[in-house]
Amino acid sequence: MTELPGTRLEARWRVTSAHIRALFLGLLLVGVGVVLRRPDALVLGTPLLLVGLWATAARPAGPPDVRAAVAHPVLREGQATRWVATISPGPGVEEAGLVLLPTPYTRFTPGSRAAATAFASRAAGTTGPTGPAGPTSLEVVCQSTRWGHRPLGPATVALSGPFGSYRWEPEAVALPAIPTVPLPDTFTARVPVPRPDGLVGRNRSHHPGEGGELDQIRPFRFGDRLRRVHWPVSVRTGELHVTATHADQDSEILLLVDAMNDIGRSEGVGGSSSSLDNAVRAAGAIAEHYLRTGDRVGLLVLGARDLPHVKAAAGGNHLRRLLDVLARVRVADSTVSDEKRLRSQLRHHVSAGTLAVILTPAISPAVLAHAVSLSRRGISVVTVDTLPADLARPDIPQGWLAQLSSSADDQPAATRLAWRLRLLERSHEMSRARQAGVPIVPWAGPGTLDLVLRDLGRRSRAPRVVSR
Repeated sequence: MTELPGTRLEARWRVTSAHIRALFLGLLLVGVGVVLRRPDALVLGTPLLLVGLWATAARPAGPPDVRAAVAHPVLREGQATRWVATISPGPGVEEAGLVLLPTPYTRFTPGSRAAATAFASRAAGTTGPTGPAGPTSLEVVCQSTRWGHRPLGPATVALSGPFGSYRWEPEAVALPAIPTVPLPDTFTARVPVPRPDGLVGRNRSHHPGEGGELDQIRPFRFGDRLRRVHWPVSVRTGELHVTATHADQDSEILLLVDAMNDIGRSEGVGGSSSSLDNAVRAAGAIAEHYLRTGDRVGLLVLGARDLPHVKAAAGGNHLRRLLDVLARVRVADSTVSDEKRLRSQLRHHVSAGTLAVILTPAISPAVLAHAVSLSRRGISVVTVDTLPADLARPDIPQGWLAQLSSSADDQPAATRLAWRLRLLERSHEMSRARQAGVPIVPWAGPGTLDLVLRDLGRRSRAPRVVSR
């Protein structure tokens, strides 16, 4: 038999209680009918006894070959995969069924999360096209609607013999969770990074060198290459002139994702988004854009547990590495250990010339204070506000209060007042950060960072005093 892919399931055939009842009642009624000469008992008991004996004689001869697998190892938000049970039944198997337990942020087709099939009845020893019976697949389509590691199932697979007399059912199948990487929002930036510090790339440096963007036309000097000679100006002036260009350099982008809080309701693709949804998808979009332009991108998730600090690198493989880390982001539990972890993460090293993009709902004061600290050290910092716009208003609807506190239904007035006070503190902290030179912009997709990067570029060319 051809080897089937997936995880092989193991179990034993067991007699069902219905089969035992049929045999027992059949024997009892037939015995009563013979001993007491009751034809009605014989009429009732004979069919049960015959069916029981027939099912026993045609019982499955051996264990089936059942393998479970998921069709795709990685998904993007909104993509679907198939939970497949491939069955090579063998003689005596009549029916097979598959049922999956519900999973958050997953849509199933069919909606019952179940599939079943019936096999052609074969006597023991007969063969089909590929052995005792041809392999059959039971499938349930699973669509992941939100980023994260999505466990599909557990699932129950069961096979039955003739008349349901024997049942083959392994333990609940729990396959490894399928990573669902975030679907990056559409993002483009037409303005270059303020201070590129690499060796090669597409960003214009402030220093002259070998590049593609014209700086000036100047007189020829010893060491200039002949291919740089600008003949029209040289002929007109009578002296050799050459074209000088700006050097092309790459940039380092550091993405800081604030996972200390997750504000709002997350409904997956096509629904409302929470603050952490906005941050993760925006980080994926920014990383994808700058990696495609040849820059280096790093990632640090603030407050997350068991997530590494991804050092800056370039290339398509690095984008997959970043998206995999973003798919494993979990909101912090707001415990003392999380606060200690955040303080240790905020002491990370940031090299000069790095563009730090902080994606935060601006609820944690420590994150905004860190943005101010980086700006005072001479680092170009951009803060992206990821708080949903509907929650940034003091007069939010009653239905949205449940997203902020579990006691909103019991004390709606107190919850609304507490949120208004927190918004006032948030507005004050953001104003102080802006006064310290940290731009704060809401996430708006394409062009979100253009105006900010243009202002940072002008500021980087001006003299300034920084703290070391």
